[in-house]
Amino acid sequence: MSFNFLKNPENEIELLMSDVVRVLGLLLGRLWLSELSAEVSAFRASVGRPLEFSDKDLQLAIKRLKELSIVNTEEGLRATFGKPEPDVLVGLNVAVPIIEFLSKDDDVKRYKMLLRGS
Repeated sequence: MSFNFLKNPENEIELLMSDVVRVLGLLLGRLWLSELSAEVSAFRASVGRPLEFSDKDLQLAIKRLKELSIVNTEEGLRATFGKPEPDVLVGLNVAVPIIEFLSKDDDVKRYKMLLRGS
């Protein structure tokens, strides 16, 4: 399985794909789609990356990650303070190689330092 897009994204969608993988890796591998956009935006703001991407771009990035068997999706009901809402749970399929990559990734290191206040 090729993870070239993580190190050398060739376009904006591949950059978004890499950020989705980073965020999922940092957040223990699973996140609701409705929350993923905000988390990716926060990650991008922290590492100085452009924030702009559309929901359509995010859905395309997830679709491509699914085609590469890097993530899976599962429809479900997300708990809220009110009535549960339909959502899509996005999860990493390949946690071990991703975690190994993330442990050496400069963007992830910078993000963790910012979280620690260093």
